[in-house]
Amino acid sequence: MNSNLRTLPDQLKSTFERFSATQKITLISLSAATVAVIIILMIWANRPQYTILFSNLSSTDAAKIRDQLQDEKVNYQLRDGGSTILVPKDRMYDLRLQLASEGVPSQVGTGYEIFDRTNLGMSDFVQKLNYKRALETELARTVSSLSEVDQARVHVVMPEPALFREDEKQTTASVVLKLRGRSRLREEQIRGINILVARSVEGLDAENVTILDSHGNLLSGWGSPDPMLGLTSTQMELQQKVESQLASKTQSMLDGVLGPGRSIVRISSELDFQTIERTSETYDPESSVVRSEERTESSSKGTGAPQTKEENTLSNYEINKTVERLVNSGGSILRLSVAVMVDGIYSQAEDGSMEYAPRADEEMTSLENMVKGALGLREDRGDVLEITNIAFDRETFTDVSETWAMAQYQDLAITLLPKVILGVVLFMLLFMLRGFLKKQHTIAKNVLQRDQTFLPEGETRTAQLLPGRMGAGSGTESKPAKVELPSLDSEVSEEALTAKARTDQIMEFAKEKPEVATQLLRSWLVESD
Repeated sequence: MNSNLRTLPDQLKSTFERFSATQKITLISLSAATVAVIIILMIWANRPQYTILFSNLSSTDAAKIRDQLQDEKVNYQLRDGGSTILVPKDRMYDLRLQLASEGVPSQVGTGYEIFDRTNLGMSDFVQKLNYKRALETELARTVSSLSEVDQARVHVVMPEPALFREDEKQTTASVVLKLRGRSRLREEQIRGINILVARSVEGLDAENVTILDSHGNLLSGWGSPDPMLGLTSTQMELQQKVESQLASKTQSMLDGVLGPGRSIVRISSELDFQTIERTSETYDPESSVVRSEERTESSSKGTGAPQTKEENTLSNYEINKTVERLVNSGGSILRLSVAVMVDGIYSQAEDGSMEYAPRADEEMTSLENMVKGALGLREDRGDVLEITNIAFDRETFTDVSETWAMAQYQDLAITLLPKVILGVVLFMLLFMLRGFLKKQHTIAKNVLQRDQTFLPEGETRTAQLLPGRMGAGSGTESKPAKVELPSLDSEVSEEALTAKARTDQIMEFAKEKPEVATQLLRSWLVESD
């Protein structure tokens, strides 16, 4: 049977030759397009991802880095007029370390490494000047290490010591910051930079440090002409924190009861920023103690009279006194104004639209009591609470959490899209190839079965087709004999006639020998499984 099987290339060639011209062109075009798509997707998925190696470079540093990358044969891209250089992501850290070892990009100024070179002929003035330069450069490097700061420059003024204290001048410093992109420094970060510079320079107070951004905006409020300017900024920040904390606490409670996006809370607060210091003295007149006692003795002797002595006692009493000193630092809440908007209840109408229904008065009263208890509102303090049931505009209202989640999903989809497309195309190609091979196998099997010759003339040939079954009764197994196929002079021209003749032979054989035909079919089914 195996001698009649043709090899797979011969079968594919035979099948391809039977196709019409249109089918051949379609198959070749589809195969070429599939291979091209797979190649393009593989190139796109495996393309190097570029990331920023250095940005905001000077023209000199950019030229040095470009020459170094060309010598190393590293692919790179230039942006922002050549001030930003991008390299493949997998080479970024190695290139940074390699360039840093060669001193590229060059650092602005010279730090404490200036003292590594000794110069015996250096005067005291030059020594002090180099120390100030090194100190300014080291502070600028430290401030530039912040993630929001791109570049920093520090200027320190150290006046000469004076002979008299009243003639001495204070040390001052100025810091200019260039921020990255649209980054902004928080108030805590500005205060941290101020304290960092002040603690790094001897004799420098925090109020004598001025911090500016690259646009000339004053970032630090210390040392300004108006001493109340920094205090006002602190008060505003404290008021915003109090309102934000109270609103967040109330909003989370309402979200747990009504659901996210079903309520809006706004709080306005009035804080007491007056700093009051009181000193009181209380005297207790009923209790007194002897503070001091003075005794005086005097004697007198007259003519003809005896000598007399006189003793005088002077006692000083102290009344009990209580001194109390009370300091109120301020920041207490004077009054709260709270506004709460609550969405109603929606139900679907018969026409599919959403109908709005207000909430019950009992429910609104319960919500009002809940808000009062959560915020600790007091009538004697003059606190105000307004809670309103109103329909929200659902077309323009967007939940922030859902928007953030959608953005995360989009980033994930963009990252996985090339891999998913490549996997789908490969799966489709394998599925098409499997179907094509299965079809060729079916065609070959049908041709083989069509070319087989059944011999219904005697049971001897039938026993040869079914080895191990017909000879079981005699105790001997008959060896399978080779099936001789008739020679076909013209397979294509007499195909239909041959198939019909063999069909008639099979039907006649099945009528004469039904049991043998049944066993033969069972044997074929077992072989096919």
